[in-house]
Formats: sequence, structure tokens, C-alpha cells
Amino acid sequence: MGKVCRHIQLLSDIDFDFWKDRNPYFSDSDLNLSMKGGLTLIQDRNFLRGFNPRTAADIVDAIETRIEAFDIETADYNELACISDLIQAWGGMAGRAPYVKKKERRFRYDWKDYYDGVKNARDDKPVQAISLWLKIDGIGMSFASKHLRFWTKKYPVLDTRISLLLCGSKKLLSKSDRYGCFLEMIKPLTVNFSADSSEVEKALYAFSQHFFDNDKLAFTADGLHTEINYDIAEALTKLPPE
Repeated sequence: MGKVCRHIQLLSDIDFDFWKDRNPYFSDSDLNLSMKGGLTLIQDRNFLRGFNPRTAADIVDAIETRIEAFDIETADYNELACISDLIQAWGGMAGRAPYVKKKERRFRYDWKDYYDGVKNARDDKPVQAISLWLKIDGIGMSFASKHLRFWTKKYPVLDTRISLLLCGSKKLLSKSDRYGCFLEMIKPLTVNFSADSSEVEKALYAFSQHFFDNDKLAFTADGLHTEINYDIAEALTKLPPE
């Protein structure tokens, strides 16, 4: 493995246990506004009717229960559609793109690309799965990797926040093969924290959301200097992109 970049070196010193337990997308607190909005939009399109989660953890449980019961041999596309809707809802309003055009079944295809992506994910071929899901109208890297995370329970989400933390820019989102680069880049952190990459990403996301805007390494507010790991966050804002 090549030289570890300065961003990774700084992130190696965050309080991993503190942050991994504060990711709002896995919490038992009430749904945040983004998740409420995403679910409402999906239900307005006549999907997930009757599903009334109170917390983010409720959505996670629903996704994991359906995935665990899914029979890959039967290729039940209706069940795939339900699981896909649940994952999009979990991601919040950022997952609205497939639903905003018309009140009809979104993703104008026969679900084969999604199904083939699931097969690749289960065969431990994450980059191939991502490439297939990126063919779907309305799905970008952030949500393709969300689907990968749930179908495998081990691969991390790659979104704007994570790309910015790891390299100071959005370059990891530019192409499907960048996901493989991302997995290599995050490896030192998995070793450092003795955790799998999905758990590392969970902590990194919580750390980023606490301090930074979504699309740049800039503080969301003044007065954060008393917060845990503020020194690391401040140092990240001063680094040039890798």
C-alpha cells in the first residue's frame, strides 16, 4: 500500500467509539426531517404505503429483515422494488431523484440491472455491483453504495461527506471504478480502529455531519471549538486536496 495521505492520518485520531454511536441514520431517535421528507415523497408516489417508522433504526430493521428473507434464486422483482424503496427512504431527501418525474413505477427498466447488482454484491464483487446500479436512472454513487452497504452488511457508503474527509475533494464520486480506490483508501482506518469499513464509515459520517457542511470542509457554525475532536476537524479544513 502506498503512502497514507494526511487526511487519513488525521482521521486516525478521532474518537471512533464516540462517533460511531452518534450516526443519526442508525439511531433510535425520531426520524430526522430529511428521512421524513424522503419517505413522504415515496409514499406520495404510492410506494411503501402503510409503513410508519418512528426512528431510523425502524427503517434499518425493515431493510435488513427483508434482505435476510430474500431468495436470490426466485428473483422476485416486486420484493426487490420494496427493498429498493426502503433503502431510498433511509437515505432521506437526497434519494428523491427516481420519484420526482411521474407518478409511476420509477426506474424505467425491468429490474434486471438491480437484480444483477444484487447478485454481484452477494458474490463479493462490490465494484461490479456499483457499476450496474449506476446505470439506473436517478441513482448516483452515494445511493448505489447505500444499496451495496445493506445487501452486503460490510461495504461502506461513499458520499460527498466521505470523499471530502478522505481526500479533501469530491473526486471519489466521479467514476464507478473510484469505489475500488475508496476501499483501498479507507483500509488504514479499518486497521487502526480494528473495525470493518462500514463501521468506520458510520463514524466518519457522524464526525463530518457534526462539524461540516455537506459539500465542503467548512464549519456549520461558530463556537465548535469546545467539541470533541475539534482540533482534527480544524486541521482538515486547512489541508489542500490530495
